[in-house]
Amino acid sequence: MERARDGINDARTTIIGAGWAGISAAHSLLAQGVPPNLITIFERAPHPGGRAFSFDDEKQGLTFDNGQHVLLGCCDQFADLLSQLGIRDAYRLQPLLHIPVYCDGAWGRLSSKRLAGALHLLPGLLTYAHLRPLERVRALRVAPQFLRPDVDALDGISFGDWLRQNGQTDRAIGRLWDLVGTAVLNGHADEVSAALALESFRMGVVAGWQQARLGLFTRPLGDLAAEAITKLQGLGVEIRFNTAVTELQVRESRVTGVRLRGGDVHPAETVIAAVPHDALVRMLPSGLRDDEDFARLASLTWSPILNAFVLYDRPVMGQDVFASMELGGMFVFNRASLLGLPQYEGRWLSVSISAAHTYRGLGADELAMQIRSALAAALPQARAAQVETCKLVWQPHATFLASPGSSSARANPTTSVKGLFVAGDWTNTGWPASLEGAVRSGIAAAEARLGHKLPLTS
Repeated sequence: MERARDGINDARTTIIGAGWAGISAAHSLLAQGVPPNLITIFERAPHPGGRAFSFDDEKQGLTFDNGQHVLLGCCDQFADLLSQLGIRDAYRLQPLLHIPVYCDGAWGRLSSKRLAGALHLLPGLLTYAHLRPLERVRALRVAPQFLRPDVDALDGISFGDWLRQNGQTDRAIGRLWDLVGTAVLNGHADEVSAALALESFRMGVVAGWQQARLGLFTRPLGDLAAEAITKLQGLGVEIRFNTAVTELQVRESRVTGVRLRGGDVHPAETVIAAVPHDALVRMLPSGLRDDEDFARLASLTWSPILNAFVLYDRPVMGQDVFASMELGGMFVFNRASLLGLPQYEGRWLSVSISAAHTYRGLGADELAMQIRSALAAALPQARAAQVETCKLVWQPHATFLASPGSSSARANPTTSVKGLFVAGDWTNTGWPASLEGAVRSGIAAAEARLGHKLPLTS
């Protein structure tokens, strides 16, 4: 760890939230020489990880994640944080992007080759079975426009409108752009900002074959967060679980501490609030909620994700992952294969349905039936198999919705309150809501707290 070089590192810092934004902020402060005894993390839950945690099912003896997260090869800062914390065997990257896609009773695939830049997509798009020949040509024609998107000009229109303006049919949008974009942005093409969509495709798909590879987690997410927190504790950082912050203490536009549930006040000269945007607003003194920095947060809304964990009585799936156009678009993962559980190989699947507003009003039995039917449509072996368990996990507040115009509502790490900094995947990272965005936000908050730019390694 680098030694402290100036007085700014001598101030006490409180971090609210032990999700990946808070973990990243604490690690970045330590790396820049802030003494660990001056860092305290408060977490309201009994576990770390924020919106990426795990829980056990004692009846089945299985560990569930609250949602099936994935990485892309471009997620270098999350990978670097894991490496620096000594967390191994967390995920594996595909050698090349390869996602089988089921649609209307037939299979296609999204894939790439080891070709320079955007050319890696050329063979896969030319042979993508779910588009007509002319739709493939039009997709190839529009791809170069992802390389240099005019983010400021495009934030006010939807991705769907931009695609139509550039010759993409509704059929092509649904079978290609929306299938991928919804999984990345947790919003359908007509719901999300064209600017963030194009920038996300640029970083994660168009930039090169290495960046586009899918990263699949090989350990439960909760284990990774717990190991990260244990490493921070071993370095001397104080972490208090089951400790909710109810209010930020502010005097003369300067943060002075945080009030905890129960009434105790913890003094703090600087605070990094690594919490969701609506939680931050609730913590503010009432007089600050109309401040320009915070009032705009009210325009950020949530988008839900529906997850299902399905256990069959026999193997039904051979590949690691596939996408399906059933239920408006879903991704299916061979969870037992990824976690290395041979007794459940091909039997234990996880299903992720992003932007799942449509299904919020349905009962659990109806949802389970629709998901089983969608799996049976794509997997012939599932049609005769018995379902032993179908566990639904809703994330009603999975991510913020990157709607057109939302860029202006995403907060910078500094605020109008001296000593108060913010982090979280909803902040102005330039990335969609993701683990990578959370880690980058923690680095940015630590950078702002220290008053100088931290190096980003790759």
